[in-house]
Amino acid sequence: MVVVAWIDCNMFGRDRPMDNPINWSFKIGRLFEIDIRVHILFILCAVFLLVMEMPKGDDAPSIPMTQILLHAFGSYAILFGIVLLHEFGHCFGCRRVGGEASEILIWPLGGLASVAPPHNPRAHMVTTVAGPMVNVVICGVCSLAIVAWTGQLGAVPWNPLHPFTPVSPIVLSEGQWWLLQVYGLSYFILLINLLPVFPFDGGRILQAWLWPRKGYRASMELATGIGMGGAIAIGLWGIVSSESLLLMIAVFGYITCWQSKRMAKYQDDFGDGGFSSHGEFSESWNEPERKPGYFERRKIRKADEQAEREHAKLASVEKEVERILSKVSASGLASLSAAERRVLEEETKRQQSINS
Repeated sequence: MVVVAWIDCNMFGRDRPMDNPINWSFKIGRLFEIDIRVHILFILCAVFLLVMEMPKGDDAPSIPMTQILLHAFGSYAILFGIVLLHEFGHCFGCRRVGGEASEILIWPLGGLASVAPPHNPRAHMVTTVAGPMVNVVICGVCSLAIVAWTGQLGAVPWNPLHPFTPVSPIVLSEGQWWLLQVYGLSYFILLINLLPVFPFDGGRILQAWLWPRKGYRASMELATGIGMGGAIAIGLWGIVSSESLLLMIAVFGYITCWQSKRMAKYQDDFGDGGFSSHGEFSESWNEPERKPGYFERRKIRKADEQAEREHAKLASVEKEVERILSKVSASGLASLSAAERRVLEEETKRQQSINS
């Protein structure tokens, strides 16, 4: 399984026409104002792979069936979690630069984050890099845990060609094996996504790096051209190795590159105008209006809540002061308690600070 990291919100549309297979999904939850959806083909592929794990014919399993099922389900659950965290990385990266992130789709080829970063190189670079950085953190934490647990630096699978195999021969306990699975799956996803082939993260990083040097259209044409070549190479590899998954990745990658190239040309044909993240025309393509991100909106919301609490507290104090002044008018200062005198003193100091 490979993560095709993020897509522009308008690439497949938000109306979910069911004639588009990418929309055959269902919602399983919502976190940080982001919908999490699972494609039905992800479930079907998981069931198919699980069946393939089962012993065939007269082959007697060398390990208990329950352990086979546990390893299979556990590995899929770990993969699901790592892909989800990777996509949340893209979403948070997009929001950090003032963009929008609305949805994550988990499907057979990995994950798709529906994001709309501002149309500039830095915003696209931050949005893209944030995903692989999640895998870097996961691998780093797992590496430290593996070394601390086993006492051997060679227990970590440093070799990118064998992301699940420790560098040094070592007998692992059950817990250490599971930790190695987390590391290996995250490492594998990181390595695949760093390939400089659009639409993988590596290809998007290349396009964002070329953007200020060659312009948006030229950078996109170059990146998607490399992506198409890479898709053809992956497809040929899939044919030679009889790996249907590689063929699926190649087809999807080629179509995505072709769509992205067409969109870049269409945007360029309109000059300074273009499409916004929701498919509508924007007045300034190069300098779109910046919208507050998730964390900025959260900060504003907390500030508003604090202001409301301060306003309610002030209203309560003013009401108490009015009561105390009425009491003074009726019975004199001597009738006030120590607490009431303190309220008057604090209010007097507050008024003086306002007037000074």
